[in-house]
Amino acid sequence: MTTLYIKNMVCNRCVMVVKQALEALNLNPERVSLGEVQLKETNLS
Repeated sequence: MTTLYIKNMVCNRCVMVVKQALEALNLNPERVSLGEVQLKETNLS
């Protein structure tokens, strides 16, 4: 599992937009919360 840390996420709309952006890139997040995303994928290169 890979964890991404994202600055300046302050509301639920931020969570929704980040989740949609990751899904558009075919990176299905396991969990998206304020400031943090956990991805199932470990190799992002």
